[in-house]
Amino acid sequence: MHKNSFLANSVRFALIGGAAATAFTMPAVYAAEEGDKVERIEVTGSRIKRSDLEGASPVATISTEDMKVEGNFTVADALRNSNLNSFGSFSERSGSSAQSQATINLRGAGSERTLVLIDGKRFPGSPTLGGASANLNAIPMAAVERIEILTDGASSVYGSDAIAGVVNIIMKKDYQGLEFNVGGGNRERDGGLTSKEFSVTAGYQMDKGNITFAFDHQDRKGISDGDRDFTKAKMTDFNGDGIIQAYTETDGWSIYGATVAAPDFSTAAASPLCEDLIAEYGSNTFARVRADDDWSAGSEYCMFAYANVSYNKASVDRNTVYVDANYEVADDVEWFGRVMFTQNESFGRYAPPAAPWRGMGADNVHNEFGEETTGYFRWVGIGNRDGFVTDYNQDYLTGLKGTISSWNDAEWEVYYHYNKADNKSVGKYYLSYTGLAYNQANDIDLGSEEGIANMKATTLTEDSSEFHQYFAGLGFEAGEINDTAIGHYVGMEYFEQDYASVYDAASEAGNVGGSAGNSAGGSREVTAFFYETILPVHDDVELNLAVRYDDYSDFGDELSPKASVRWQAMDNVVVRASYSEAFRAPSLDQLYAAETFSAETGTDKPFCESNGIDLADCESRQIDTYITANDELGPETSEYINFGVAWDIVDDISVKVDYFNLTVDNVITQLSNTKVIDGIDSGSIATSDTFYVNRAPNGANGELGRALSVGTGYRNDASFEIEGIDLALNGNFETEVGEFGVAWSNSFVLSYKQDIAETDSAGNSILTDTAGWAGQPEWKSNLTTSYTNGDHRFSWNINYTDSTAEERDTDFNPTGKLDSWTIHNISYTYDSGDYGVILLGVNNLTDEDPVLTSSGQFNDADLYNNYGREYRASYTIKF
Repeated sequence: MHKNSFLANSVRFALIGGAAATAFTMPAVYAAEEGDKVERIEVTGSRIKRSDLEGASPVATISTEDMKVEGNFTVADALRNSNLNSFGSFSERSGSSAQSQATINLRGAGSERTLVLIDGKRFPGSPTLGGASANLNAIPMAAVERIEILTDGASSVYGSDAIAGVVNIIMKKDYQGLEFNVGGGNRERDGGLTSKEFSVTAGYQMDKGNITFAFDHQDRKGISDGDRDFTKAKMTDFNGDGIIQAYTETDGWSIYGATVAAPDFSTAAASPLCEDLIAEYGSNTFARVRADDDWSAGSEYCMFAYANVSYNKASVDRNTVYVDANYEVADDVEWFGRVMFTQNESFGRYAPPAAPWRGMGADNVHNEFGEETTGYFRWVGIGNRDGFVTDYNQDYLTGLKGTISSWNDAEWEVYYHYNKADNKSVGKYYLSYTGLAYNQANDIDLGSEEGIANMKATTLTEDSSEFHQYFAGLGFEAGEINDTAIGHYVGMEYFEQDYASVYDAASEAGNVGGSAGNSAGGSREVTAFFYETILPVHDDVELNLAVRYDDYSDFGDELSPKASVRWQAMDNVVVRASYSEAFRAPSLDQLYAAETFSAETGTDKPFCESNGIDLADCESRQIDTYITANDELGPETSEYINFGVAWDIVDDISVKVDYFNLTVDNVITQLSNTKVIDGIDSGSIATSDTFYVNRAPNGANGELGRALSVGTGYRNDASFEIEGIDLALNGNFETEVGEFGVAWSNSFVLSYKQDIAETDSAGNSILTDTAGWAGQPEWKSNLTTSYTNGDHRFSWNINYTDSTAEERDTDFNPTGKLDSWTIHNISYTYDSGDYGVILLGVNNLTDEDPVLTSSGQFNDADLYNNYGREYRASYTIKF
């Protein structure tokens, strides 16, 4: 099945051509009044202030009003629901040190390739995410004025990470008055008050300045896997043979229950005590399950139903204080400052620790093989693993700006920006291998109170980062073309980043079961110089040029140019085009982290081929994976091309169409364990201290033993390319019966070419178009309609995600189909004037499940959510 067909592409390109042709053939129906003086403003993507809101690069805007009517609870929700968040993005996920984090992933290029700004100034990446991506949960919803999204490369202006675009969060400033907001939400499937919010926003205007203050509290409860039919543990006899097979016919069950491998790993057997565990804990906790398909013929597991106790969504409990101030300290000189402090707490839960029991004695009651071997055990006596994460983020900014009246009102700005993040993750009820060894050496009953106490371990991860930034810039006009002044901006920037992730000593030494990770740390210094100009080459045409030079202390330097053209084709039509080069610096954890363990899912095709298993039946399974950093990494580089048309059809109706093509080279990739296994088998990857495969002994007839552990790491690898179209329609219609509004934004992915482990005869990577595959929809759409009559407003928001293929065959052709996903959010707002504003809404009106696989599994929490129908209400009053 090829969803990205010639017909589909033809229709989409016809859409662009039709819009553009109409724009050029329609007569102008709107013209600005001559002599009107328009305020010059700074638009995301350029530091030169201008009067035109529609610039040479496309910028989408999400207002606070948009966020409310779409039912968004946090800044992360608002960005996650954007059509530009093409393939979804990471949200609060239970069971890891990152469970409190949320990111934005423009174009599906990766959150580390989307730069986040606050008021045009870099917001550093979270240390919990290796410094690579910004944590949106550190930004208070109540203090946000609007969000601007630049869908164009912008390293020429802002530096690293602006490959797929820029998210600029504009905060409230120069606010006057006092506003209180309180609200709550109820997820129908969970019951009770599942989300709460309270905020206070205040502003005081002085003769020479303003101070704006906001306090924002938000908390949202987590979601247990057992509270959703599609995530709780289940067994399904798909082939109707009366026998349940591990993994192919189970969901939410794990081999880590009470399973013992043969000493040569040829077979696996359920512990002789499995029936006792079933009797003690119940058949919905432990179960004997055949493993002929997963391990070998005649194998059996004693499995554990981890999904009956684990959480899917982690909770969020956030408090933020935000202060913005400015003051005129002298004629043409203004001081400005910002303080933002965020505390975010999160709770998540894993099932009891799952850990290998290596060196299980020959006389162990669980071991029927009579030789020392390995067990795969769930240490239920210890209890569920509970994760408590606390994030502290401090952000301070102070600077001066002003104008030089003697130099044609040139504008200058200097500032110092400091950010400090301290994130702490505490994990309770993990397995201490030291305690286990002590119990065995001293014949202490593992199930006794003393034995369990000896085996309990608490893990601690402390992630921290510091960011110091110094900035100076000057905007001025010098020279003329066609009697129009040429705008210039020149500046420099210096910043330092320090990053550390420190694990407790026991985890770092590998003495804790059910935990993964290792300490890391590093620092870098960056010096940058940049220049930008606007050349009015014709009455209706301006050429924008920008270039930035960055010098990094750890990998070298980068030069990032950009050229864009804006043509005012008619009074109501703007045609724009741009070309830019951008880069992404390797994150500090990719450069300096110590070896890290992860039980990652992979497919061992050489094992299947050697043992006569058809590749179509070669199942993926968890394989112990050890990940090594690479301090020789270089930067990723990219090229971005954009061409678009913006047409104001009439005063309050506009259409925008933009075509884009993004190519990223030297992609920093952690090779999957599958790719390492394939590469070492084919010889395209040499065995080394970083890349290796450890296997069980070969079979009696020379059959290859299964992969027990794989070593992998990072390298600058292949390229990927994204091509697509953005289409937006906005309009307002005033009638005798009220005002109607529509905002419709669409993103179409025409192709998404990437390296998926396919190589040519020389071992070189082949890029495959994966647009329309699972997790990569070709179309995302967000439509909001509204009706306003006096003090009453009704809104209806529709969020659409296109259907995709489900899997791919051995020739990498997509097969099967996953449904499209349409979510309806409705709201009613009553503005009672002095008595405040009441908002009532329902999110996911039709109570849609997330998109599930053909076997009923929920596998993509980035693209779909599992909240279900949610009722919400809020009250806002302003004085």
